[in-house]
This record gives sequence, C-alpha cells and structure tokens, in this order.
Amino acid sequence: MPSPTGGGVAPSPTGGGVAPSSAYEDATPSPTYGGAPASSVEGDAVGGRWRRALAVLVWTGVALALACNLLAVRLKELSASTWTDPFVTIDATVVLFPAAGAFLITHRPRLLVPWLLWASGVIGGVYYLVYSGAHWLYLTDPGGLTPYLAWLGMWLWLWHVPLYVSLLPLLFPNGRLPSRRWRPVLYANLLLMTGHSLLLGLAPDPEFESQLPVANPFGVEALREISPAVESYIGAPMMALTALGVLSLAFRYRAGDTELRRQIGWYAAALAVVLASWILRVMTGSWLLMALESVVLGVVPLSIIAAVLRYRLYGIDIVVNRTLVYGSLVAVTGGVYFGLIWLANTLASDLGSVAGAVAAVAVGGVFHPARLRLQRVVDRVFAVERDPYRLADLLGRTGQGAQDPAAALGEAVAVIRGALGATGVGVEVRTGWGGPARVFCDGELRPGTQEVPLLWHAERMGTLLVAGAWPGREPLAVLARHLAELAHAVRLTADLHRSRERIRTTRDEERRRLGRELHDGLGPALTSVTLTLDDARRRLDTDPQAVEKLLVRVREEMTATIASVRELVYGLRPPALDDLGLEGALRASAGETAVAVDGALDDLPAAVEVAAYRIAQEALTNARRHAGAATILIWLRRLPGELRVEVADDGVGLPENPVAGVGLTSMRERAAEVGGSCVIGRRPGGGTEVTARLPTEEAT
Repeated sequence: MPSPTGGGVAPSPTGGGVAPSSAYEDATPSPTYGGAPASSVEGDAVGGRWRRALAVLVWTGVALALACNLLAVRLKELSASTWTDPFVTIDATVVLFPAAGAFLITHRPRLLVPWLLWASGVIGGVYYLVYSGAHWLYLTDPGGLTPYLAWLGMWLWLWHVPLYVSLLPLLFPNGRLPSRRWRPVLYANLLLMTGHSLLLGLAPDPEFESQLPVANPFGVEALREISPAVESYIGAPMMALTALGVLSLAFRYRAGDTELRRQIGWYAAALAVVLASWILRVMTGSWLLMALESVVLGVVPLSIIAAVLRYRLYGIDIVVNRTLVYGSLVAVTGGVYFGLIWLANTLASDLGSVAGAVAAVAVGGVFHPARLRLQRVVDRVFAVERDPYRLADLLGRTGQGAQDPAAALGEAVAVIRGALGATGVGVEVRTGWGGPARVFCDGELRPGTQEVPLLWHAERMGTLLVAGAWPGREPLAVLARHLAELAHAVRLTADLHRSRERIRTTRDEERRRLGRELHDGLGPALTSVTLTLDDARRRLDTDPQAVEKLLVRVREEMTATIASVRELVYGLRPPALDDLGLEGALRASAGETAVAVDGALDDLPAAVEVAAYRIAQEALTNARRHAGAATILIWLRRLPGELRVEVADDGVGLPENPVAGVGLTSMRERAAEVGGSCVIGRRPGGGTEVTARLPTEEAT
C-alpha cells in the first residue's frame, strides 16, 4: 500500500501489479490497469445497469426531500396563526444533505459517508413534513392521525440528527473508523440511538419534538416512572459521544498527511460552526439562534463538496472539472451564436440566413481558444497544472532532497498526481533484464489508465500510468522525459544491488571451487610426488634403475600438476593479457572484427583489463551467434577517469522485452564488480550496442 505522498512501492511479478496508496478510497483497487479483459464485459454491463438504477433511487430521494420541505413550508403557512416556530421555513437547506450525498453516491456508491449524508437529508425532509402535518392536523382534527404523526416525527428526528452530528464525524472521510480503538464509540452511538428511540417510542407521556399536547398511541404504562429519569440523564452521554466524534477528526488530522488535513479542515470548520450555534441556542433558548443554526446546517454538506472538489477527495473532481469546462463551453458558444443572430435580426431582418452562416463560422473560430481558456480557469480553481514548462520546472525541483532515486521517483509520482488532478498516477520500472518490475503508485489505477512509455536513449525503462486525467500529449511527453531519467536511475540502483549480491555469491563460490581444486587436485598430487621421492631416496643405493623410473614418474606428475595450476591461473586472468596486452589480446580473439583504440591502454589496472576483455569477448560472441550481424565494431576509448568499451553491430537487435541470459547478466556484473556500468540497448539505425564504462582511478 499504501504510501503517503511519497508514493507506494510494491513488487509486481507480472509487471502489472499496482500497489494502492490512497487512504480515501472505498475499496482496494483492482490490481490491473489498462484495458479490461474480455471476460469482464458482461460484469461491466451489469455494473452499469446497477449504477443507473442506484442513481435513479438516490436522486428520487433528493426530489422527495425537496417536495417534503416545500409541502412542510406550505403547511406551516396554513397553521401560522397558532404556530410561531420558524424552524421549517429556514431548514429547507437540509435539501443540500441528500443532494450532496446523491452526487457522491453516483460516482462512489460503496462509500459510507455519502450514504449517511443522503439518509440524514431524506429522513430530515420527511421529518419536517410530518412535523408540519402534525401541527396542521392538530388545528383541523386534533384526534385521528395527529398522535401518530407526532410519534412518527419524534422517531424520525431521533435518527435524523445523530446521523450527521455523531456518526458522520466518526467516519469521515473514508467511511472507516480511525482505528479499532474507536469501535466502542461507534457501538455506543448505535446503542444509544436505538435505546433512546425505543424509550421515547414506548413512553406513555413523551415530550414530543412537535410539542403538541397529545398522548403517545403506543405508550407502555410500565415505563411511566422510568422514562422521565432516563430522559434527564441521557443528554450527557449524547454530548460525550458527539465530542468523541469531533475528537476523532482531530485524531485523523494529526496522523494524516497534508492533503488529508485539508480535507478534514473544511468539514471540521463547518461542524464547529454548527455545534457552536447549537450550544448557544440551547443556552439562550433564542428562536433567532435556532434559525441561524438551521441556515448554518447547510454548510456541512457544502464543506464536504468543497473537500471533494478542491482537495480531490474520492477522486470526483475530474468529473466536475470536465462538466464545468464543457458546460461553460456550450454556454459561451451558444451565447456567441444566438447573440450574433439576434444582433443581425435587430439591425436588418433580411440578413437572417447570412447571420446564421457568420455565427456558425464565429463559433467554430472561438471554440478551441474558448475551450483552452476555460480549461485553464477551471484548472486554476482545482489547482491542476497542465502547462508543460511549469510541469518541467516542478519536476526539476522535486526529489532534490531524496535519499535515493526510488524515493525521488515516489515523490515525483505524488507531485504529478497533484499537478494533473488525476485519480491515480503510477510509474512501472523494469528493474533489470528479467528482474521483477517495481510500481511506484499514488492514488488508484483502474481500467482505462493511459500508458506512456519511458524511453532513455531508445531503451524502454518503464511505463507512466495516468488514471482519471487527460492532460494532452505535450505535458505527458515532458513528464515522460523527466521520469525516464529517474526510472533509469532506479533501474541502475536496483541492478547494482542485485549485481553486488551476485558478485559476493560468485566470489564465495569461486573461493570454494579453488579450495576444492587445491585440496582435491594439487594436494594429492604433491603428496604423491613426495612419497615417490621418498621411495626413490630409499632405493638410491640398492636399485638405481628403479630410481630412474621413479624420477620419470615424478616428472610426469609434476608436469600434470603444473598444467593444473596453469589452468587455475588462466581462469583468474587470461594469459593473453600478460603476453599481448588488452589491445593485442582483443585483436587476437576478434579475428577479422575491427578493433579501434583511442588512447593509451598500457597503465590500466589489472581488474579493469580483465573486465574490459571479458565484456568485449562476451559481446562479440553474442553478436556472432545471435544477432546475424554483417559488421561488428569494437571500440576502446581511454577517457579521463574511465575506460569505455563499446561493441556495436548491425544485426537484428534486441526484442521489445528481452529476457536476461547468462552472457548479458555476466557483462553487467563484471562492470559492476569494478564500480562501473554496462548498458545494452538497441541502436537507432538497427542492431545492438553494448557500452561499458569502467572507472580507472577508483579501481587502482
């Protein structure tokens, strides 16, 4: 997961795994990106129908809440002669609750917070209608349905208020508790809401919220003595649970990153204003403060929408961005078109047909500039950056204080996501020939993610993944160039670590091999020579002919031993380097292949000589066996502080996704062993090019 702003890093054995890092999503993101598999088409269709049905449901609830509020206002006007409470008239702002919830549910149906908003608003709308209806019926027909409406209104109020006062702060913004330690608070809230509802619903003489002098139609006589005592003490735990909900926001704020703090800040400020107005109203009993509280209540859903749009909570800002741009574009182009036609008809009525053509041309002329200007304005509101030069400057300043290339790339991914306003940005880095891929991700990558190859000197280092944003080709090209450098650095670092591990393993294995050769080969051979010489010394006076045979055998054994020792030495350092030097040894092994030398090679360190010779030999062997090359060139260049070995051919070149072989891995490891690097890539004109850079000063 998750990674905060630094970007998550996760191994991906198939090169397609994406580690989620967003702390605000409703579910674990799909581990795939790009196009969806064919088998998921039917599931997507079912999901689309389900989403449409859900959208119809939640927006119907919004319409119901609005209708209930409007009808409640009308009923209040009919009973105004005996009812002075202005509560219903002003609390029509509660319609904002279900509207905000429906908007979020349409795009993130699995999130709990939007459902709490929506349910609280719909219940509130129905409550105000029942509240007003009870008063109106009390004037027209005190019996009948009045007690039942009063009872129902009390129940609705007991669930309407705690949903946004107690539960919503506890679960904002991701619908989950801050930690397991907050579970008792959640359970206590649910238990108190349920118990309070049952108690007031069954009390014989409850204090109905509607304040009507009617009896409870479902009252239980046994609770007459208990309910007043419980009611007198239940306010304290309700206040305590509300305070704990606000405290949970402070807990999240302290533990969260900058983006989460900004998201929480909007909602916490709105909630603080609502609670302050409520406390003042309770302390003073002022109807004016009650009206103010009702108006301020609408700030709560607006604050959540502000967190969504300004700080990309739930990733819905992309949808709103596009809606605002193209909606404004339609308004502008429509205004230009109809404005020109109206002007032409006003000046001269016979210019109608000409005006239509001129208006169409004018709309075509202003369409693209208007879209760009509107996009810039909306992007400025949403803090989205699309200018390629500013993106380049932003990336250039990113990661300067990072400890290693991987940390710098993680920071760059987070910065790019923020600059583009994307729901998710990732960089997949190929960490070597056949090695596991690493994915640096910030946000959520879903099917339909854009994929941009990261090329470094014509070699693909990885892939840039962008979800939920369409910045255009030029910004993506700028990002790809900068990210390719970072991906190359990450790859080199990973290859270096892996090569060092292989070098240590190879060195240990070589030492064990030499130990076995000396112990099993040279040791017994020398022991045999010693025993033979002892035997010859004993027979020297008695059997000279036998001694001569023993000495011949000793010579043969010593010759074989010398050959074995020479073979061991040749494995450590090719003798041609000592006899001919690096240039001569390469010319001798290259045959007809051209060998070019630039600079003196006489004073090279021994380890660099061996590494250069082995790398050139391996590259030459690969070109002859696998490339089908007609021309091969070996070029040795002595540069300040390094020896550069280049082997180029005009063969078939490397495949798109080359698989590591023993030879390619060996060249990289030999270069890394002396502190250098080896890059194998495709030549722009075709063929393969091997470039090894071997330091000469550090190796001495």
